[in-house]
Amino acid sequence: MKTTFRSRFPSATLAAAIVLLLAGCLEKHVIWSPDGTRAAVIAKDGLHFCDPDGKLTPLLMPGVCAAAWLGDSQGLVVARQRKAADWASIVQSIGPERAGKIEARAEADWKQWEKDGRWGVFPEVSGKRKDEPALNLFLCANHGEALRAKLTAKNWNDFKSKEAVINDVMRARLVGDQVQPGTVLHECLENIDDIRISPDGRAVAFTTDTVADDESDCLLFLALIDTAGASRVADRTAACPDWAPDGRSLVYIQASGQKAKDDVRLATLVQREVMDDKGRIRIGEKAEELAGMFFQDTDRVRCLRDGRILFNAIELTLPVAGKDFPADEHERLFALDLARQATLVRMIPGENQEKMPKRLTFFEVSPDEQRVLVGDADGEVSVLTLATGDVAQWQEAGEYNLWGAPVWRNSEEITYAERNPLIDGKKPARKAEIILRKAVPGQGDKEKVLSRNWPDEMLESVYTGSDRN
Repeated sequence: MKTTFRSRFPSATLAAAIVLLLAGCLEKHVIWSPDGTRAAVIAKDGLHFCDPDGKLTPLLMPGVCAAAWLGDSQGLVVARQRKAADWASIVQSIGPERAGKIEARAEADWKQWEKDGRWGVFPEVSGKRKDEPALNLFLCANHGEALRAKLTAKNWNDFKSKEAVINDVMRARLVGDQVQPGTVLHECLENIDDIRISPDGRAVAFTTDTVADDESDCLLFLALIDTAGASRVADRTAACPDWAPDGRSLVYIQASGQKAKDDVRLATLVQREVMDDKGRIRIGEKAEELAGMFFQDTDRVRCLRDGRILFNAIELTLPVAGKDFPADEHERLFALDLARQATLVRMIPGENQEKMPKRLTFFEVSPDEQRVLVGDADGEVSVLTLATGDVAQWQEAGEYNLWGAPVWRNSEEITYAERNPLIDGKKPARKAEIILRKAVPGQGDKEKVLSRNWPDEMLESVYTGSDRN
């Protein structure tokens, strides 16, 4: 199919209604190893491990905000954040080309400020670009004394206090009870959104934010698992791609064009070959277009070993008037099987749709690929059986949000943040506990509380989300 169109809806009502559906993105803060013997626990201070009884290790690696396990349950790929001490450390991390662009913009800003001479109302950092704090570091290093002399004490302190953060993607490995850092695969100023290991464990795909804070697009990168330096695969993508079963192609959702104000874009589900038969990076010039939909930055793709591709999307027939847009419409989970059929298949029967969250921005397939675990920021947790369409709802929406994503430990057990009940109409001190329970109906409802002895502050950071910039 050919998707070259771009759609701007004049109705702000339609755009606002879609935004309501897209709000919120869960984060994996408990990630079980493939053998189920331990889980990586991402807390505010960084990486810990816990065992199936919930016993927690001390901090093993600071600054970790995301992780993915390699198939041997001994290696990981982690995303970290660290503060940049000075401009020299920024240049060393992001390279001279990217640093040169920041330097040029900083010098242009400096000349404009000198020309205007309005130092009494010195512009505050706009916060619209991820590289703005890095620009400040450059100006402090190269024009610091002159700038300080022209500003009030408060404006100077505000300006130089903006912290630049460097994000990296790094290979790590378990050595005894410790995590040993390995090769840094990529460094940037943007947040790392998602990490996907290839089926053969030889490569890793990951997405990052774009430079501008007000852009919802992501950039998709690819790196060999032990080689520094990543290759850019695509821009304007959604956050969560996946590998095709053969490990040679990536499947992802890509927006049809750049975003403009009040713009609702269309998007395409695409598959692009990125590896050759010898395990080397070879990014194909063209991508195969598979399906079309509205673009959502939280779109998720999961490829099954039988060839089916699962993805979430809003189902809407065009054209539609803004006033007719069903703002309370559920997202749908679709399957595309290129080998057996040319049409999309809805995976959730209509009678079971109400047991699922309205937003399907987080779903994860069980290791045996028989079920799909779905979570939502309202705390909802449901399990869909793919063969039958049956849905078991383990937790309904509640009084407060829970941003930690539910995850599989194995094909029968799940871990999620279970909401503690209100006490006399008030929220309890610990709003939730991290639990391990059976996810297969008829196998018992017994659950184990993993977080019973976890510190309150750490637990809260696990179920409420990270403090990433």
